[in-house]
Amino acid sequence: MLRQPLLAATLAAFFPAAWATTTCDDACLKRIDDGHALVAKGKYKGAFASFEAARAGAPQSSLPLSVAAGLLQDLSKSAAPEQADSLRKNARGLAQRALELDPDDVLAHEALRKLDEDTPSPVHQPNAAARTALDEAEVFFSEHKYPEALAKYQQAMALDPQASTPWVGAGDCYFFQKQYAQAEPLFRRATEIEPHNPQAWRFLADSLVAQGKRESADKALLAAIAADPSQQPSWGKLAALRDAMGLPLSPLRFRRGVSVSKDKDGKDRVVLDQDVVGRSDGPEGSFRLALALGEIEARAVKDKQASAFEVELHAWRRALQVLDDLGSTPDKQTRDPALRRLQAMAKDGQLEPALLLLMYRGAYRPALQAWLARDPGGVNRFIDRYGVRP
Repeated sequence: MLRQPLLAATLAAFFPAAWATTTCDDACLKRIDDGHALVAKGKYKGAFASFEAARAGAPQSSLPLSVAAGLLQDLSKSAAPEQADSLRKNARGLAQRALELDPDDVLAHEALRKLDEDTPSPVHQPNAAARTALDEAEVFFSEHKYPEALAKYQQAMALDPQASTPWVGAGDCYFFQKQYAQAEPLFRRATEIEPHNPQAWRFLADSLVAQGKRESADKALLAAIAADPSQQPSWGKLAALRDAMGLPLSPLRFRRGVSVSKDKDGKDRVVLDQDVVGRSDGPEGSFRLALALGEIEARAVKDKQASAFEVELHAWRRALQVLDDLGSTPDKQTRDPALRRLQAMAKDGQLEPALLLLMYRGAYRPALQAWLARDPGGVNRFIDRYGVRP
């Protein structure tokens, strides 16, 4: 779906403050739009040239970098192994450069999320015949031939009734013709076919905002977050909407900074991210070490195969206990504002939803679904209580 970059100008009309930081003017957006039209036709070299022209014309904008990162990440999925590593490395570099310009660039965060994701998407992948129709629809869509694109999306609907993607595309054909009332039921049908498709919920929210239905849009975006809390576009749109409603959400921007990997001989190895290597002293360094050791400890429990989320939850409880013990001495309390907020959430008994919503990974899906079943309104209550986003 070509929607994300194409929608930048449309979103700016509704949420100017949210997109002002991109500093991507009309000429920049036009070059990005042209680049995505070339992507739809498989002309990747021309697309990258168009993105580079956008970057050269708007060097302070993160958007040309983040859309290029997203394309490289997408291409890496079908590339040969020797090429995929290089594409992924370059995608990561572009995304990180974009975040240096704008720490809240949702497309850059999305590219990094996809690069780091370790589980397949739960969204149904259309069958081969439907995929062919969708590819043809995308070409028509990129050329703004909406009736022709709509016919192809409808063909894909018939070819694969389990797929929600064709309904999203059909809705977009109406959305981009500013026929928002006609777009809404198509997006809504997509959410009925696949309630765990966050894109369908986001696009439904766009059509609702365009009709002035802010409260309904808010509910749709909460559903998008519940479907997959790791997708930054859902959080970005919710933050923009709530800001317009006078209910701003502040970004947490927590950096875990540490991971655990296996050596060739099977031994655990603690790895600090490059940007925290020189800042590993103090309470933050002790926290990161305890977090890694807690992860190793949880995985080493005999006779019990802990889930990915159980491991993470155990690691956090262990690390926060270390942080609390250190904090008994004032000069050893953490100064990291994100970590202080997470400490407070844990003391409120909200560590589980904090990890599920603010640091979600696909491997946590069983835990997320179990929590949502226990507390169906938990997403909204957590966000209302803390006014926070990742």
